[in-house]
Amino acid sequence: MKQAESVQWTMSVVTSVAAAGCLAMTASAQELQEFPDIVYYEGPEFSDEKHRLDLVMPADGLAAATMLWIHGGAWAFGDRKDDLELARAFAREGVAMAVMSYRLSRGDWRGEQFSSTGVQHPAHIHDVASAFAWLHTNADAYGLDSQRLFVGGFSAGGHLSALLAMDARYLAAHQLEPTDMVAALPVAGGYDLEGYYQAIEAGLGQEAAVGHVLGVFGPREGLPDASPISYIDQAEVPMLVLTEGQTVDYTRVFDEAISEAELNDLISFSYYNEETHASLLAVLSEDDSPARDEIIAYIEQQLANR
Repeated sequence: MKQAESVQWTMSVVTSVAAAGCLAMTASAQELQEFPDIVYYEGPEFSDEKHRLDLVMPADGLAAATMLWIHGGAWAFGDRKDDLELARAFAREGVAMAVMSYRLSRGDWRGEQFSSTGVQHPAHIHDVASAFAWLHTNADAYGLDSQRLFVGGFSAGGHLSALLAMDARYLAAHQLEPTDMVAALPVAGGYDLEGYYQAIEAGLGQEAAVGHVLGVFGPREGLPDASPISYIDQAEVPMLVLTEGQTVDYTRVFDEAISEAELNDLISFSYYNEETHASLLAVLSEDDSPARDEIIAYIEQQLANR
C-alpha cells in the first residue's frame, strides 16, 4: 500500500468509529425486536462494559439467519452501539444481528488523550469466540436457529471474523468448530498482519507501527500467528470477503494466496473500489446498498447449499 493511502486509511478507521430474495420477505416492517446489553461472558477479567452484545431481530421474530457482527476501530476504539443502524438494516431484511463489543487495546498511538492501557491479542479473538459460543448455545431461546449462524465484521472486525473462521483453536476452547458457522463475511479487514505492520511503518513511521500494531498484537514475531492468511491450509468455512478501494491491497494479498491454494470455490472476493474505508461501512446501513444486497444474497446461497 502506498504511504499516503496507508495514512488515509488509518485515520479513516478511527473516524469511522466516531435486498434480496426470500430473506427480505421475512421482515418487511420497520419495527424490530431488540434485546440490548446481553452479557455473553462471565468469568476472569470480565468487563461489564465490553462483554455484552445487542441482539436485533426482525419484527416478527422469524429470522432466516443470524450473524454475529464485530465492529471496527483498529482494535482500540469503537463499540457495538456504533453499528446498531447497520444491524437494524440487516434485520429488516430477515437477518438477525448479534452486534458485540470486545475488550480493546491501547489507543495512545493516536494521541495522548486516548487510553495508554488495554488488552493484547489474543484477548479480542477470545471475546469473539465467547460471543459466538453464547449465540450458539442461546439462539433457540430467542427463536433463532443455531444451525444458521454467520460471522462478519468490519475492519478490525473483518480481521477477527476471518481469524475465527480459519484458526480453529479459539472455538475449540468452547467445544465448537469453525464449521459450526455457515460462513464468514469479513469486510475491509487485514489478513496479513506483517504486511499491515509494514504499511503503517511506511506511512506513519516506526513509532506508530510499534505503538499501534505491536500495541495490539505484541512482539512482531507473533504477527503471523494472528494473521488469517497463515491458516489457509486449514480453511473449511465458506467466506465472502468484501473490500473497498482504500485498503484493497490488504485484501488483494489474501485473494492471491487463496488463488494460489486453489480455494476460490470456498473463499470469494468482492471489490468496491469506488468506496473508501469509511464510506463502505456507511453504505451498509443505507436504504439502497449494493454491498448489503450482496451479503444478503450470499447468505441465501450458503443456506441453500446446506
